[in-house]
This record gives sequence, C-alpha cells and structure tokens, in this order.
Amino acid sequence: MNVFAIVPVKVLGLSKRRLSSTLSPEKRGELTIAMLEDVLIALKGSTIQETLVVSSDTTVREVAEKFGFFYLTQKHSGLNPALKEAIAWCIQKGADAVLILPADIPLVSSNDIDKLVELGSEKPTVVLSPSLNGGTNALLLNPPDLIQVSFGKNSFFTHIKEAIDIVKPVKFHASREIMMDIDSKDDLIHLLEVKDIASKHVFKQFRLLKKAVN
Repeated sequence: MNVFAIVPVKVLGLSKRRLSSTLSPEKRGELTIAMLEDVLIALKGSTIQETLVVSSDTTVREVAEKFGFFYLTQKHSGLNPALKEAIAWCIQKGADAVLILPADIPLVSSNDIDKLVELGSEKPTVVLSPSLNGGTNALLLNPPDLIQVSFGKNSFFTHIKEAIDIVKPVKFHASREIMMDIDSKDDLIHLLEVKDIASKHVFKQFRLLKKAVN
C-alpha cells in the first residue's frame, strides 16, 4: 500500500496565536518549526512512502526540502481547503491512502505512525486519533478521498459521523503522544512535565521558552 503523509502548516506569523500573551510572534514561529521538525523526523523513520508538507510559508518550505520531502504551496486559505488540495496532489502522484498529521504533535513516534498505517491497510477504512479537546490529531483515509476532511472544533466526532455514514469499519488509535498538541500555555506546561517521552528537538526549544511559560 502506497501511503502518503500530509502535514499542513500555517504561515509562521499566524501560527499559535493562542500563545500570543506568552510568546512573541518570532518565538511562536520558532516553536512551530521545532515541532514540525519532530513530526517530520517521526515520519522519516516510519513506513510512510512519501510526505507532503502543505503551506504558504517559505521557511516551512525550506524545512520540508531539508528533509527531502515534497512541498505544496496552498492556493486557497484555510486548513480544510489546503488539505483538499494536498489530497488531490497525492492522488495524482499515485497514493493509495493518505495520513494527515498536524505539525504541532511533537511527541508522535514512528511506531505510532506505523500503527496507524497498519490499521488502515484494508480498503475502505478510516483511522482516527483524537486530540485532548475533541479535535482530530491523525486521520488516515484509504482511499484518500473516502470522506470529506473537516478539521476544526469537534472534528473528531464530525469525522466519525461522516465515516460511519459511508464506510465500515472505522478504526481508532489512542495515543497520548498523538493527543498532546500544543495550542495554549497550559499545553506547554503539560508537555514540560512529561520529560520521559520528550522529543529532544522541541524540548531544546522549550528550554529557551521556559521563562516565558513560568
């Protein structure tokens, strides 16, 4: 099975605005890049055949190319339109399935990714991993256009509803590493407390930011 990963990334100047009271725009951008690199490292060590980073930020493009991954400049604003463009690109390139991962889950491991791919090996299948707040932090679609992507508030339940209306089985992979996305000061504090599973790249950055969090 030819599985492509899709990693969407906002323009760095607009990323992590919920952290604006804690971190400057420059530091928020640095944090986004640090977390993105951790996700790309996990993908590099996984069984994923190809990875596509979709954004409209030149620095993000440089990071994707540094890892030897594909980069797609999104034509339409917004996360879901960007993902639709990316899915269409993957289908054109011969993907049998796609795995969508956000750029802000720095603790995701290659093993987690391989488990998601394994669960989604039969067609048709939808595989989901939730965030802590009811969002979706991993979505595997086999085939890639099986359901409409609807990331945003309560997207985990939205994706489940759409999936069960179209296809069975719907599968789930519960992982605290995938659940831990970083959107707020509390998320940063929580992540600093789980040093046993800390990613070295993002925690190097966190050491620089710790004074701002405390």
